[in-house]
Parts: sequence; C-alpha cells; structure tokens
Amino acid sequence: MSDNALKAAIANCEGEPIHTPGAILPHGALLVCDPVSLQLRYFSRNFAELTSYPGKMFPGLSASDLLGQKALHDLRNAMAATGARSGAGIVPGLRLPWSDLSFDIMMHRHAGAMLIELEPSTDEGQSADRALDMTRQLIGRLARATEPRSLFDMGARLAQAMLGFDRVMIYRFQHDGAGKVVAEDRMSGMDSFMGHHFPPGDIPPQARALYVANPIRAIPNASYQPVPLDPPLLPGDEPVDLSHAQLRSVSPVHCEYLRNMGISASLSISLIVEGRLWGLIACHHRAPRTVPPSLRVSAELFGHYFALQIATTEHREAMRIRGETRRQLDHLMAGITDHAPLVTSLSGRLPSLAALLGCHGAALLRSGTWTATTDQLPRETGLRLLGLARSAAPKQIWHSQEIAAEHRDIVAKDGIAGALVIPLSDSDDDALFLFRRSEAHDVDWAGAPSKMVAEISGRVTLSPRRSFSLWREKVLGRSVPWSEDDLVIAEALRSWLRDAVLTETEATSRDREEASRRRSLINEELNHRIKNVMSLVKSIALQTGASAGSVSEYSRVLEGRLQALACAHDRSLGESGGSLSDLIEAEAVLHRSEAVPDRVLVAGPDLYLSDKAYGVLALVIHEMMTNSMKYGALSIPEGRLTIQWALDPGIGLMMDWRERGGPEVLPPRRTGFGSRLIRNSMEYDLKGHAEIDFDPLGLTSRFVIPARHLTLQEESTPPSSPDPEPAASLHGLSILVVEDQSLIALDTEETLRQLGARDVRLVSNGVEALALLGDFRPDLSVLDFNLGEETSEAVAATLMSRQSPFIFVTGYSDQISPSPHFSHVPVIRKPVSSASIAVNIAAALAAVGDR
Repeated sequence: MSDNALKAAIANCEGEPIHTPGAILPHGALLVCDPVSLQLRYFSRNFAELTSYPGKMFPGLSASDLLGQKALHDLRNAMAATGARSGAGIVPGLRLPWSDLSFDIMMHRHAGAMLIELEPSTDEGQSADRALDMTRQLIGRLARATEPRSLFDMGARLAQAMLGFDRVMIYRFQHDGAGKVVAEDRMSGMDSFMGHHFPPGDIPPQARALYVANPIRAIPNASYQPVPLDPPLLPGDEPVDLSHAQLRSVSPVHCEYLRNMGISASLSISLIVEGRLWGLIACHHRAPRTVPPSLRVSAELFGHYFALQIATTEHREAMRIRGETRRQLDHLMAGITDHAPLVTSLSGRLPSLAALLGCHGAALLRSGTWTATTDQLPRETGLRLLGLARSAAPKQIWHSQEIAAEHRDIVAKDGIAGALVIPLSDSDDDALFLFRRSEAHDVDWAGAPSKMVAEISGRVTLSPRRSFSLWREKVLGRSVPWSEDDLVIAEALRSWLRDAVLTETEATSRDREEASRRRSLINEELNHRIKNVMSLVKSIALQTGASAGSVSEYSRVLEGRLQALACAHDRSLGESGGSLSDLIEAEAVLHRSEAVPDRVLVAGPDLYLSDKAYGVLALVIHEMMTNSMKYGALSIPEGRLTIQWALDPGIGLMMDWRERGGPEVLPPRRTGFGSRLIRNSMEYDLKGHAEIDFDPLGLTSRFVIPARHLTLQEESTPPSSPDPEPAASLHGLSILVVEDQSLIALDTEETLRQLGARDVRLVSNGVEALALLGDFRPDLSVLDFNLGEETSEAVAATLMSRQSPFIFVTGYSDQISPSPHFSHVPVIRKPVSSASIAVNIAAALAAVGDR
C-alpha cells in the first residue's frame, strides 16, 4: 500500500458526507416537508408499504393528509414543550387516519426543513412512563458513586440493566484522539474489551461532530439495506441534512466494522462533558435489536445525567489532586523568601518538582536565565520547545511523548523522549520544562491499529479491520504518556509558579516597605499577647494558691488550669473554623473553680464559625478575658461574667459581654493596643461591629458578626442508628443470586460485596441457575422465591441435594409457601439490608454445619 493511496483513503473517509446519506434505516419511515406549509419535499421509499398508505406518494402532498390534523397539532405542541429551537417533538402511539396501525412519531426542524419520522409502536412493556421511571431509578443510583472509577463501573452496569444489550462499554476519548474502554458490563460469551485502546480513525472527525449534534444513534441490524429518499436529487439540489434524524442511515464502512466484531445491533449514547465529546456509552448485541423511541429518550436522559456526574466527579478528583499538589508544593517551597530571586530559590528544588509528575529532569527559563537539572537539557532545546508550545497551544500547557518523532528539528539528548512545557507568564519567555526519558511500555489495542485500503466503485477508501482480538503493542522511543492526573498536577504547579512569578515581578520597594510594616505589627501583637499570657499565668497561680488546701491540690489544680490555658491559646492561633461554644468554653473554664462554678456563665445556640471568623473571635475573646482578669470582674473572687449570644437572621451573631461584682470601672485615658486590636479585628477583618461601654458597675460590650461567617450546627433528625454489626462475614465467598428484577439483583450484589463476598454471579430465572450450577459450586445462594411465572424451588432442591446453603428472598408481605422440606430455610423480606442478610446467612451456614 503506497503512502499516496493511504492518504487518499484517509481523505475520502474523513470527507464522507455521513450527515447527508440520502437514505434511512428500514424499520421506520421519513417525511421531509417545507417547514411552513408542511408540503412534502421528499419521502422514504418504504413509507406507503410500512404505513399501508393507500394513495400515491408525490412531492406537494400535505403532511396533514398523511398524518391527520390532530397528530400534527400534538407534534407541534411536543416540539414547543422542549423549549429548544431544533427540539424534537415525540408523540407515541399515534394512529394514522387510514389505518389501525399505531406509530411513534417524531418531528423536528433542521436546515430549512421539517423532518417527520415514524416507527411502528412496539408492545415490549417499555411504555414512555415505565421507561422514564426506570431512568429515574437509575439516575438515583448514579449519585452513589463519588469517584471516577466507581462511577464508570456503575454507569456500565446500570446502562446494561436498562437497555439489555449483551455488552455495554464506557468508551473515553483520550487527548491524542484514540479511545479507551474504561468500564464494561457484558453477558456470558461476549469478548471483553476492558482497557483496550481503539485508534482515532475508528471514529473520524465528522462522526464525532454528529455524536455532539445527535447524542443517540441506534442501529437495529448491521446487515440492513438502506431505504433511499424519493424523488432522487436533481443536479444542483441540496441533499437533505439528517444530522438530527434518529433514522439516519449510517456509513456502510461502520456496518462492516460492526459485523467484523460479530455485532448485529448497536446503540451509542454520547457523553458530552462541558461542551466537548468526552466519550460514549457503546452498547453491542449479537442479535438484531430495535430500541423503541421511548427507551431511546430515557437512554439520552441517562447519558445527560451520567455526563454531569462525570464532570462532577472529575472536578472533585481534580480538586483533590490540586489540593494535594498544593500541599506538597507548600512543603517543598517552605523557606523561599522575597529577598532571593525565584531562579535562585527554585534551582535546588527542580528535581523535587520533576518528581511530582514522575519526570526524569526539569529546567526553568526565567528572565533569560536557563537553569536545568542536567547538562543534557540545553537551553537551545528549551527555546525550540517553547516556540513549538506557543505555536501549538498559546498560553496553555503543552506536552508530547515522542519529541524526536513528531518534531524532527528538535534533537533531545540523554534518551529524553517526552516533554511538558508550562508557561509562567503571558508575555515573557518564562516557562518550566519537565522531561521524561524513553521508556518501553505496553499498549493494549482492540486488534492491530493498522489501516486497510479498499477500492469501492473506483473510490479508494479505508476498510475496517477484521480482527478485534487483543493486540499488544510494545512502544519504544516514546515516554510514558502524560495522563489526565499529570495534567491536573501540571495545572496546579502552573498556578503556584505563576503566582510566585507575579509576586516577584510586582515586588517594588513600596511592597517591601509594606511587608516590613506588617511584620512590625505582627511582632507588636505577639509581644502584647505574650505579656498577657504571662500576666494570666501569674494570676492563675496566685488565685490557685489562695484557695488550695495543700501542696498536692495546688499542683493538681494549677496543672489543669495551665493545660486549659494552653488549649485556649492553641485555639486562638488556629487556622480552621469551629464551634462558637467550644471556643468560649476553652477560655471560660480557666476562670471557674469547684467552689465558684458560676463565675463565668455562657449561653446561646451552638453556631459554627468560618475559618476567618473563628480566628478573629478567638483573639477577641482571649483579649477580653485577659483584660477582665487583669482589671475587671475576674480580677477578684467575687466578680462574675456573663456571655450571651443570639442569631438574628438579618444581622448575624449578636454577642453581649457583661461583667458585675468587680472593681469600679474607669474609662481609659488612652486607647490601648488591646482595644485597637479588638475593634480593628471585628470591624476591618469581619466587617462587623464592636461596642465597649465602660459602665462603673462593670464593663459591658456588644459584638456583631455578619451572618455570612456563621452556620447553625446541624440539628436535623438525629443520625439513624447504624445497622447492627453483621452476624456473618462473607469474606472470600462465592455466591449465586437468582433474582428476576435486574435493579434488585444489582442492589443485592452490592450488599453482598460490601459484606466481603469475592465472586457474586447473577441469573434471572431457574433455567439459567440450573445451567450455571453445572460447573459452579457457590458457597451460598440467595434465591428470590417468586420468579415471575415460576418459583426457585427447583434450584433450592438442587442446592439442598448438594448440602449447599441458601436463603429465600421475597417481596410479598405474607408468608411464602415452599414445600415442607424447605421450612427451615431463612426468609428475608425485600428490600434487603446488610444486617438482615448477614443474620440470615449466618443461620443458613449454621444449619448446614449442624447437619
């Protein structure tokens, strides 16, 4: 195969007009009408036969003559209800005016035409209400997954339970355009593609664009014969754009691709995350399978919600990785000062920065200075890579795993194959470079990813590969690929370093003077607080000695009060939010004694303070307590202090401080540092208010903290009692579950695995169970007694003959009626909980042991 032939085939493949095939799938019919008059422009050649239309089809017919006025009225209303300009209206079960046949009819407007699709209504129990109800149940289960791996697995399992296809895969597009199967659920006998890669050419660009435009694509039979549209196009006519049509005929190359896989029917659900095609839910079936419109709509809704969950979990995972990276960076960069240039500070830390992403080397280009971990990373290579990055991905992180192969003008030394470039500013040549050496690794492909060329009707085109068996590629001359997690870490690293560069760039003499002023203020505050603490320790020691009856009592009480003082001091310096009650109690307990327990009274609802408010109020309370101990009510044994607070939804926290029984209060002659600290902290930091009244009978104060810094501690329903400790462990056991309801079977499996089960196998009827028991010896079986039109007694009898333990499960509220020789078998009522199943499993295992 020549390079020219391959290039021509690729160009022809990527240029195939798959959105205007001029034909549809044969299980339905299509009308293409004028969007205003609804007069017929084109129609599928099978319309009359499929609908038993008695007349002659020709352009100019009115859609109302073919469908009836009421049907068009209902369809228009359904279109309007979608709220989208090109939204499809769907009305199930419509009967045509001349026939008793009923059809599910869809209508949408696109590219200057009104398209009306008809599919015969099916009676598979999949009514619109039932399909939507199942979707609601499945969506509720998706919310249980909180990290990507478990979400992908659950999505595949739930989609299989919903749609019933033999194999369901979660297929994710990677940064290089290839696809990878990240989760899979399949029936017995289906090949596994889990972890396999598929080359980018399997889904060309125009196909990916259609997946975004139309998120559902169903092929009931890969061996179908396309039904053309009539009348044929005349020279100069625009072909009908079927991008949004459910019945759009697909590329014959793709049908051949499916047949080569041994697949007869397929369904694809697009996963669009934040506006981009993240991947697909790809469903395969060995026999032809038609999915009715109501279930396709439900599958589309499921795909939308699944994509939202993917965005949520990936964002959460990215935040976790960024947070961990930030913590590592903070630890790594500890000791960096404003006085040293960034290049100097980072030069010794470059190996550690490289290690964050599993790299073998790093370099920094800052203000024209090149610093690298090795001489094998020359400045010239860095400048070439920076120019390439700016051209390919302006102002973005750029990466490659095979520099020499992709960019022949860049010669990497020391076995370097991969590079990642992180720009640190928008205008200057500032960047961090991370390098990886060539490292042999394996990539699993679903068949050899080579391209085959065929000539069809004089046109050179790509032919799909015929084998999808595992093909393991030994990758040489490339580095380990840059993963999504690598890029998240790189973005966090970029954010940190850009901040550092910006800080250094903007560090003028005025900034340094301001920093010096702030340090002086901090030193003054620390000096003031240390003096207060020393005074408080002295006062505690004196008052403890005055009331102690012995040296041992003095030592014990003093030690306890000093520990409480240390605890309160730690809280006042804390950086995290917390409980208001705990904060005040930490200070108040220092001033109470067994003889005078009511010396400090506190009262108010338990509130949770934000990080900022907690730190400020800790400082204020500590300062107020210290002043009261030195000059106010707490300076003498007879003094009393009351602290009360309430939450006003419109204002926030209102806290009243009232001292009585102490020395006469005199207004201060000047405002001290402590008073300034209290007012500035409350009013400047929290935008609150502090009012201090020097009443001769005792100091009174009011503090107001805005509501945005507060939340009520959760006082809703008390936490439900956890399930009792399971009475049996299923660690390492293999279990057979016979259950005719797929969702209940999935829930039961999840419960059993949580209890430690190693191998759980699900079947839906007695015939499958008996067949499985031919070569499977479960340690335990869970049998739904009623299996539709049969019971599981035949399976139970087989298990009993083998002395294999089992339990019955039933959804009926009355007693089930098995044969008398099953009367000893434990019975569980649905829904099944971990506690109830564990207890009954213990009974079943014990019963077999006794026999």
